[in-house]
This record gives sequence, C-alpha cells and structure tokens, in this order.
Amino acid sequence: MTVGGLILTVIVAFAVTAVLTPLFRSVALLIGWEHRPDPKKWKRNANPHSVRIALGGGLTMFVGIIVSALVCSAVLLSPSQHQLLFISLLFATCALLLGLYDDWRSPRPVVRLAFQAILGVLTVSLLGWVKGLPALLAIPITVFGVVGLMNSVNMMDNMDGIASGLMTLTMVGYALLGILTRNETVTSLSLMVAGATFGFWLYNRPPALIFMGDTGSLMLGYLLAVIGTISTWGEFHHWFGQLFAPLLLASVFITDTTFVVLWRWWHGLPVMQGDRNHTSHRLAVWLGHSEWRANFVLYAVQLFMNALAIVVATAEFPIALIAALLGFGGLIALGWRLWHVQMDSQSPQT
Repeated sequence: MTVGGLILTVIVAFAVTAVLTPLFRSVALLIGWEHRPDPKKWKRNANPHSVRIALGGGLTMFVGIIVSALVCSAVLLSPSQHQLLFISLLFATCALLLGLYDDWRSPRPVVRLAFQAILGVLTVSLLGWVKGLPALLAIPITVFGVVGLMNSVNMMDNMDGIASGLMTLTMVGYALLGILTRNETVTSLSLMVAGATFGFWLYNRPPALIFMGDTGSLMLGYLLAVIGTISTWGEFHHWFGQLFAPLLLASVFITDTTFVVLWRWWHGLPVMQGDRNHTSHRLAVWLGHSEWRANFVLYAVQLFMNALAIVVATAEFPIALIAALLGFGGLIALGWRLWHVQMDSQSPQT
C-alpha cells in the first residue's frame, strides 16, 4: 500500500462526488425530486432553507465510492482483498436500494428492519463477524451492529452537514486505524467513503443544497458497520483495543441513537417517530439556535473520539482503558447535559 495510492483513492472519490453532486441536483430539481418541508414539523421562521433542496444525494456518493474502488483497488489490494471489497460494495448497493425504496414509498419500519436484518445475516455469512469474541457472541453482535448503525446514520441525518461531516471524520479515523493495524482493506475502503462524503458535504453543509436521503444514509450506515467489523481483524496489541477502538470511532452515531431512543421511551413516544430531540437539535438550541455551532461541536467530539481510539488501539492496556473510559464518560456527560436543554418552537423537527 503506497502513499500515492491512498491519496489517489481519496482524490478520485472526492472529485467524482464533488463534480457529480451539483449536476445531479440540477436534474433532480428539474424532475421535481426535491424536499418539501412538512408544515406540521416546520414553522416559517424556523426553516433555514431559502432555496430548493434536491433529494437522493446518496446516489452521487455511491458513484464516487464505486469509481474510486474500480480505479484504485487494483493498485492497493490483493486478490483476496478485492473479493472482500466487492462483497462489501455489493451489499452496500442493497442498502442503497433499500434506502431508495424508503425515500419513494416510506414502508413500515418493521419492513425496513426485516430487510436490514437479512442484510446483517448475509454479511455474517459471506463476509465474517467481529473478531475478539466467541463466535456465538460475535455473530449476533455483528448482525445487530449492521441493523443498528444503518439506523444510526439514518437518524443522525437530521440537520444540514451533520451526517456527511461526521462520516467524513469517522472514516478518517478508521483509515488511520487501518494503517496502524496493517489492515489495508479498512484503510482503502475508509478513504473511498471519506472522499465521497467530503465531496458531498460541500453541498450538504448549512444551508444545504441537497439531502442524501435514506438512499445515502442507509448505504453509509451499512459501510460504517462493515468497516467497523473488518477493523477488528487488524493487528492489535490486546483484545481491548481490538474491540473498543472501532467502537469509539462509531460512538458519536451510537450516542445520538441511544439518546433519542431513551428520550422517546422515557416520555412514552413512539421510538420510530421523528422528532427534534436529537443531540444535534439540542446542541443547536443550547448554542444559540446555530446549526453551524452544532456541526462544529459534533465534529470536534468526533475528532476527540478519533484520537482516543488511536490511543486505545496502540497503548498498553491501562492507558487504553483510561482513554476508553474518558471517551465514553465524556459522551455520557454530554448526553446528560443535552437531556436538560429546554427546546422551543424555533428548532425544527425532522
């Protein structure tokens, strides 16, 4: 794996997505595939968008990832790694198609969960599962991880720039982890996703010109789950780093989902019903109704988790344990503070 090859991987994914996204936006708006705010969820003075917003932006990220894989995988990966990459992208295509159907038809949540569970079982059967645990425990955890992270990224896609920006930074963290643990598949696939999501972020940052939709969020959630799983196959100093370094990298997404589910359960609300109680919404209100401030705080938290994950992966066990406790403890403290933020009608629901 050469430095030039890694740079090429990022540049190709970024360039394809960055060029294709505005072109796709024009076509989507031309055919009427655009976001129409629900008047029950948005108030006139709360809607931050003054221009038409295209939907289906996940398709442009997917094209960027695929083109990067076709151009760069022959340079970076061995034949066995090609097979692993091919299966991962094949299942990511299935996740994208599920998201596309979800955007068009909005099936019942149980239907979507059923298809996600099937995709998780297929992933375990043809790709593998989390290493470092007994198979009887690792297999269901992996299936649950696929379902959970697909929904986590979907739920995190609730404000301009949040999901695309966090995915970019998370993938940079996984790429570094792959380099340190000699896991070339994780490094190359993470860089493909990072380049594509950053190229999309340019048009998705506040105020957004295009949304990724379920088409993009379910595809990215699946890739996050697969990369997290494969990252446990690297060369770690101890089992703790093998399990908890990948978990820390995905912990911001997991924290948001846990926070929202607990909030809805505590207040007797349907778990699958959208609301404005995500960490991003509460941060925006806490920081003066600013989407940009909420973005930057969550980006900073993700970068902090990236740094802690590298420490957990490379340090001796006592230091790794302290770093993990610091990371998880910090997220719990942030969640506790956001739980007590008083929401108001100026903050939009999703």
